[in-house]
Amino acid sequence: MDEQAIVDELRDIIVKRLKFAPATVAQVTPETPLPKGVDGALGLDSLDFIELSIALEERFGVVVEEGMEGLEAHFATLGTLARFVRETART
Repeated sequence: MDEQAIVDELRDIIVKRLKFAPATVAQVTPETPLPKGVDGALGLDSLDFIELSIALEERFGVVVEEGMEGLEAHFATLGTLARFVRETART
């Protein structure tokens, strides 16, 4: 699966599982920061990241474990998350 297809899947997960407005998520680019508290960010909080991690495992077979090396960097932007999924997905 290419990176753009993964970005599209991630957007779908954010809308359907995290209940973000489709119009808001449609404006998210691969460079958009994900964490709440960062200028221009989508605004995911800690519970959103947990739900997103569960969705990644269910959809892509990507297991996210607390304390994983580089985990914060992988979840920094939509693009870094898509690359992480592409590199570790089992689908």
